[in-house]
Amino acid sequence: MNNLRYIVFGLIFMMACSNEKEQSQTEVQTSTPKDGNTVVLTPEQVSAIKLRTGHIQKRNLRNVIRANGYLDVPPQNKAVISPMITGYVRKVNFLVGDNVKKGQIMAELESMEFVDLQQRYIELNSRIVFLKDEYDRQKLLRDEGAVSKKKFLMAQVDYQSAVSVFNGLTAKLNMLGTNLKKLNKGAISSRILLKAPISGSVIKMNTVIGKHIDQSEEIFEIVNPEHLHLELNVYEKDATKVKKGQKVWYRVPNLEHQIFEGEVFLVGKDLSSDKRSINVHVHIDEEEGQFAVGMYVNASIVIEDSPSNTLPVTAVVIDGLNEYVFKKNEISPEKIEFSKFSIVTGLESDGLVELTNMAGLTLEDDVVTDGAFYLLRAFSAVE
Repeated sequence: MNNLRYIVFGLIFMMACSNEKEQSQTEVQTSTPKDGNTVVLTPEQVSAIKLRTGHIQKRNLRNVIRANGYLDVPPQNKAVISPMITGYVRKVNFLVGDNVKKGQIMAELESMEFVDLQQRYIELNSRIVFLKDEYDRQKLLRDEGAVSKKKFLMAQVDYQSAVSVFNGLTAKLNMLGTNLKKLNKGAISSRILLKAPISGSVIKMNTVIGKHIDQSEEIFEIVNPEHLHLELNVYEKDATKVKKGQKVWYRVPNLEHQIFEGEVFLVGKDLSSDKRSINVHVHIDEEEGQFAVGMYVNASIVIEDSPSNTLPVTAVVIDGLNEYVFKKNEISPEKIEFSKFSIVTGLESDGLVELTNMAGLTLEDDVVTDGAFYLLRAFSAVE
């Protein structure tokens, strides 16, 4: 029996050992139970083989609609910053990944076109005073019959045209963020300040110091991750089955071992001509910190609530004709016990497998979800 006190994890050697000295350090002391259904590891050994645990969860694998989509935010939570006038980049204050607040200066441009606009504004502002006086004088003379109607109309047209152009220049300068009080005193600036229209995170930046920027170029893109949601595409054959309030299970690529939950909020009415699908808007329950806008998702929309007990497919191992899962039991800070349970599986879908026979396991039990194959090797060595 003493010989059974030491086993060697062959796969542990492949993952963490490359010579005989390292192999001797990965010997695992196990329990020697009479029934052969438990094995004991240390926390270091559990960490070495990257074991993960989770709970049996209620999931609907049968009455669901499969859909793909992506994470997105409402249009008001996205913003692209482009200049309203051409210029050269003189200063950049933020990089990709930085958080910004609405109104903060993102970059500064230097523009001769901006200088020209201000010069025209000052000149026209002075000229309007003269044109206004001339218009009033001609109007007075017309009332007294001392001037021809044609001369009066010419003065009127000159004045009104100048006012119209001046108002247009004023609107353009206001849009560019010009301080008109200073400009009216003759203070002309060559720099344009590009400010953040919303608060959020910078996800794109396309500029360098000294680069010439046209009006159509996008310098920054900002996204506010609040109100993150799913945009799913559901094909025509399933479109009539989707309703507001239905539960949605989904996965994202970089967190494949986790399943997240949401709820159908809006169902599109228009069928796209190219994909023959409708758009489904899903509110999600998870905090947005671990997600990014644009992430691809695989989802299942539950159309009939008849859930079954499920585990990730990685939790189940096969030995001969039997299927097993492993339950974690904390013995002490230095020892962790794992028990082997024979189960029966059913339908497999979306990385999950249905448990038709739980063999005494409960929803509160800690079950190994990753690394179960290593434990199977340990049990085989003990036996």
